[in-house]
Parts: sequence; structure tokens; C-alpha cells
Amino acid sequence: MSCQKQKNEKDETSNSKIRSYVKHIIKRHQIPGVSLAIIKNDSILMQEHFGKANLEHNVSLSDSSIFRVYSLTKLPVAVALFQLIEKEKLYLKDEVSKYVDSLPETWNSVQIKHLITHSSGLPKMRSFPNLEKLTELEVKDLVYKEKLLFEKGEKYDYNQTNFWLLKKIIEKVSGESFSGFILNNQFEKEGENVFFSSNSKQIVQNRVTAYFPFETGKIQIDHPTLVGNYMLAANGLNITLNEFIKWDKRLKKNQLLKPETKQKMWETFPYSKSSKVFTNGWDKRIINKNISYGFSGSLVTAYRIFPDKDLSIIFLANGMGNYFNIENIINHIANLVDNDIVDVNNLVFEKLSQSIVDKDLDEFKKVYSSIEKDINFKNINLQNLVNDVGYQLINQRRMEKAIIVFTFNTQENPTSANTFDSLAEAYYRSYNDSLAIKNYQKAVDLGGTNGNAKRMLERISKNKID
Repeated sequence: MSCQKQKNEKDETSNSKIRSYVKHIIKRHQIPGVSLAIIKNDSILMQEHFGKANLEHNVSLSDSSIFRVYSLTKLPVAVALFQLIEKEKLYLKDEVSKYVDSLPETWNSVQIKHLITHSSGLPKMRSFPNLEKLTELEVKDLVYKEKLLFEKGEKYDYNQTNFWLLKKIIEKVSGESFSGFILNNQFEKEGENVFFSSNSKQIVQNRVTAYFPFETGKIQIDHPTLVGNYMLAANGLNITLNEFIKWDKRLKKNQLLKPETKQKMWETFPYSKSSKVFTNGWDKRIINKNISYGFSGSLVTAYRIFPDKDLSIIFLANGMGNYFNIENIINHIANLVDNDIVDVNNLVFEKLSQSIVDKDLDEFKKVYSSIEKDINFKNINLQNLVNDVGYQLINQRRMEKAIIVFTFNTQENPTSANTFDSLAEAYYRSYNDSLAIKNYQKAVDLGGTNGNAKRMLERISKNKID
């Protein structure tokens, strides 16, 4: 068999596993739709769409589907900033007050590097109630009156105010509108399939509908929006999967930034009072010694690049019915492409989760047994990972399966107070007070769980009296 044929068969096997996994997480988290691209060694291994762009009208995702990527917008903003640095039009050490007039006096010493690394300590715009109803001037007046949160450079504290200011700086230095500068210098002036808008209520042909459970606890249409264009740098990018793939290619081919500038952008920032690993606008994650850079948006969109593997992953979803950790999902997809990129705890969690969500207890037991016997997993805390699966099932409102998993964990770990405490919580959330009491009491008898089991017994008792 030729090497090329072996490679093609390996890629197809990997793609088949990835398709199965994406379908699983769509089911697990009630995700309306996912567009996924995987690019390795200059080749697109996968560019596929799963599920719906719009549920009410049964519209499937396609190459034409446009996603709001929310905070994933911050990556092209970081690139734009370093394009200006590369041209020596500004520097990371420059004070923000050099480019933005009439700042509060306490803001004047904050530098550009503090904005892009979320270490400015500036007050947060997002903390104001009814923000979506306020104009930029109203928000500015409010935020200018607030005190600094901490000394600049101390720690990472995610803050949209930073990117509000970066937008102003990019416009001042470039002499262009924010969106114009980024579209002209990163997207070949593409305007139909890439544009900026923080208004999800605006009618845009081919833009996917957003669905989230945040307001009612159940999946529904959710159109987060901000008045005006002042938060475009924080969350305003709208893009198709195909245009994102082109941007990834330009980044890797050094068409957006010179190699040395890109490496400068990816330098880890030295926070003075935090061990957080973050670069200039990009998360830095190391998985089994494999370094990656990326970011995510509104819990449902993500981009990750593994430079040494020449591997990129673009994941765009239009919502969720229940919470998921998108970074762990990216980690697992990366592992399905290259088994050297492995987070063993995440891998075990996914194996267990898929077995119980897609099948039943018998399959769960089989997978559990195989994990126990596998020397590659000898250092994991299997009890805790089973508990994590149980709590994810609660989050998904799969209460019967959650109780099954927690019960299994008590049987495997009969002297662990924590397993009985978790089982009791599942019963309590299922309104079965008698079995909740029984298992909380068992947790207390085994030494308790930092007082939680005892407090819950008191709460249940009080509720009965009331």
C-alpha cells in the first residue's frame, strides 16, 4: 500500500471519529448547529456543517452561513494591533493616553500592553445593568467614574473596556475606521461574508440564528446586542467558515504578520501577581508538551492553532441548550486528529460521557473497566471524573442517567463521602427527599464533605417544617 493511500485512509478514519463526536456533542448539549474546519499541513482535512442555522424554519448550515463569533473577534484585533507595531506606528509600551484624549487621571499610566493582556485593572463596562440600552457616551460617563480594580500588570482579568479602547487606538493610528482597517488588511477587503456588527437583531441574509438558555434556562432565540458600534473590537466579527479558513491560511503563511512579529504577539505576558498563562490577546495552552494558541467567544466559537503541528481547528456553533467547555471540546478534536495531543483527563471524561449519553449503563461499565485496566490512565482520579460526568448529566437535565452514574460511583467507592454527597444532590434535585436524606446521612457517617452534607440535611428538614 502506498504512503499516500495509507495517509488518506488514516485521515478518513480520523474524520469519521470526528463526525461521530460532533454529532454526540450536538446531542449532549442541544447545540443547534456546528461548522467545523480542521487544517493540517496546508490541507483542509475537514470542512463540514452539522445541524441547523435556524431551527424554526429548519434551515441547514451551509458554506453561506455567517456566524457572529463574539469574543473570538479579539484575535483579528490582536493581529491588527501587531500590524501597526510591525510598521512602527505604535508600541506596546505606549500609554493609552497618547492616543485617547480626556481619560480619567488614574488611567493615564495604563499602557497598550495592559489592554491587550487584560491586565489594565480598568473598571468593567460589562458590569453595568441594562448595558444593551445605553449609548457609548452614557457607558463612558459611567465607567470613567469607577475606581481602578487593581494595579496595572498584576493579573489577568477579562475586560471589554480594554478592547473598547483598542478600537479607538487602531482608528487613531491607522486613520481608518476600525472595521475598514481590519477588512482591508486581513480579509482582502471582503465585505459580504466578513463584516462587523454587534447587533444580532439586525436582519442579515445567511446569518445564523443564535440560541441560548441564559434567560429562561431553556434553549430559545437569544439576540445579544449593544447600542452603536463601540464594542465592535470586543465582539463584532461576523464571518463564514470559508473566510475564516482563508484567514488561518494567511496567518500561517505569514501574510498577515512577519514570523518574528507573530512570535512577539505570542510571547507570554509576565503578570506580577498571577501565574495565568496568556499572551498578547491569545490564550496559550500546552497539552502533553504541545503548545497551542487561540481564543473562544460566548462559549460557542473557538479557534486554536498548534504551530509545531501545523494544525488549526475552527469551531463555530450558533448556541447551546446547556453549558459545555469549548476548550475541552477543541482539545478532544485535536486528539482525534493527532493522538500525541492528549489531555488524559479530558480523554477519559469524553469516553465515559459518550458511553452513558449515547448508550446505557452496560456500555458505561465496559468503558470504565477498560479505562481501569489501561496503563495510560493509571495516574488519573477516576472517581472524580465519573462524578464530573454525573454533574454534566445534571446540567443536561438527564436526571435518571445522572443518578445511575452517581450510584455506580458509590458502588465502586463505598468509603467515599463525596460520592454519596453527589448522589444525594441528584436525588434532591429530582425532588426525592427521602433518598437525598439517606445518602447525605451516609456522607456524614463517612466523615462528611466539608459540612455540605450536614447543611443539606438541615435545609431539607427546615423545608419540611416550612
